[in-house]
Amino acid sequence: MKKIKFYTDATEMGLPFIKIQEGEFKGLIFLIDTGSNDNILFGYAYQQLKDLLAPIESQNSLYGIDGKKTIMNLASGKMSFFGKEHEMVFLIREDDKAAKLLSQDMGFPICGILGTRFMLEHDWMINFAKQQIEVPEYGMDCSSIIYN
Repeated sequence: MKKIKFYTDATEMGLPFIKIQEGEFKGLIFLIDTGSNDNILFGYAYQQLKDLLAPIESQNSLYGIDGKKTIMNLASGKMSFFGKEHEMVFLIREDDKAAKLLSQDMGFPICGILGTRFMLEHDWMINFAKQQIEVPEYGMDCSSIIYN
């Protein structure tokens, strides 16, 4: 079992974050969000990373915590974990006022959210007791799946 330690103590912060340790996204911090199906990249992070991402000629909608439906653009990029690149599809959240406030409150820049669909496709397990994500050695290869 491979392990990705939480970037911060989830019991203190109330949320699990991970810091990407390799590849083109190295150093970026993402929230692991079991309440979100999709991966989300906040607009300010997208502006800095858009050379690494490929726009997808479609849009998708997302219901926010306030219950409002928002239409978002999509982009794909390759994120590395344990020496293996995974094709990631992100909804681009242009209105990122809440994300900026969350980053200020946490004291570090949060670039986006990794949702449950990605975790399920790659057999990731959240272990709050050990403050880590557990990734099986065998892990299934779903890197070619693009979802809307």
